[in-house]
Amino acid sequence: MARPYVADIAGGTATVTIQIQGAQTFRNWTVTQMTAAAGKTELSTSPTSQIGTAQPDPSVIARVSIGANTTGQQFVVVPINLPVKAFQNVYIHCTGTGNLGTSILH
Repeated sequence: MARPYVADIAGGTATVTIQIQGAQTFRNWTVTQMTAAAGKTELSTSPTSQIGTAQPDPSVIARVSIGANTTGQQFVVVPINLPVKAFQNVYIHCTGTGNLGTSILH
């Protein structure tokens, strides 16, 4: 049975590395974040962020924009089709000071 992978998003300019434990296919990426500052969150198979790149390469699976709202919370579910294998790394890149949140791959 496929398992979900949950990771905290630190906010600011940061990258979270998730190491996959077994082969499966992710169908959704759920992102919840505080909207403290304008920024972006990106799901990628590359350790290098491509936030700010208008035409990213195929390693970028999905991207979520965050609008500045100091009292807000954002909840987004993005349909994806991402097959992964054991010991593969998947990366969550983010920008925006204070945009703390959670990423769930499932």
